[in-house]
Amino acid sequence: MRPRHFVSVVLAAVLWGTGGVLGAVLARTSDVPPASVAMWRMLIAGVALVAYLAARGDLRLGALTAPQARRIVATGALVGIFEVGYFSGIALAGVGLATLVTIGSAPVWVALWDGARLRVRPARRALVALALALGGLAVLLGTSLGTGDDAPAGVAVALATGAVFAGVTVVNRAPVAGLGSTRLTALAFAAGGVMLAPVALVGGWGMPAGVDGWAAALGLGVGATALAYVAYLDGLATVPPFVATVVSLLEPLVAAVLGVALLGESLGRWALAGAAALAAAVVLLRPQRDESVSRV
Repeated sequence: MRPRHFVSVVLAAVLWGTGGVLGAVLARTSDVPPASVAMWRMLIAGVALVAYLAARGDLRLGALTAPQARRIVATGALVGIFEVGYFSGIALAGVGLATLVTIGSAPVWVALWDGARLRVRPARRALVALALALGGLAVLLGTSLGTGDDAPAGVAVALATGAVFAGVTVVNRAPVAGLGSTRLTALAFAAGGVMLAPVALVGGWGMPAGVDGWAAALGLGVGATALAYVAYLDGLATVPPFVATVVSLLEPLVAAVLGVALLGESLGRWALAGAAALAAAVVLLRPQRDESVSRV
């Protein structure tokens, strides 16, 4: 596990964390249902990266091989399902509970897959880090873990969504020759956004409104999505999927900190303890000089 790739995964989690604030601004300024939020998020990310690659002359659509095309379609479809599932889980179970179950279950799904498929299990240090991270996440989100009549359905959706995010990570654990993380993200998200258009038409169509709405949508698409996934997929070159999904638990921590700094929210004493536990988990997972990738 190379330090550069580990830092890329941490950067991805930080960028994802900005999505909470941007989503709050978008919700305040525009009436955009969950399916449309997911569609715009993916389309903006895909279009921005496609334009970047085209300007560099590095798009090369005609040079796509069959393995590259399969990876692009699979990644785009999985991320699209994840986005819709995540926002749907929030609508049913609330932000705190849906986030805890979705993001918290992803490392467990990866561990189950690796155990059943590869006959390997995470190292003890990684399991301790997962326990720290899940405990810290539960404490951090504790004040928003409300339940209602739709909470059981929301938890079920969130569990399935966590499995989908684990799928994105597992599918991309090994890079495809000639398909870098930027090109993969650009084409996968453009394809995924197009796939979500019919879903948005059925589930509720909406568009960002005004300067603030479009600014939030562009920030959500370019920063919290395009750059975040480029960094995450790049990091998977050497960071094991289990470690990557545990590090992704930093996302709600960053969102909470930004909520305090920019939205006037507050964190209690227990929430600060949860934040410290999450940070400790990431420190525990950092690359070790005396460990090989297979042991992490």
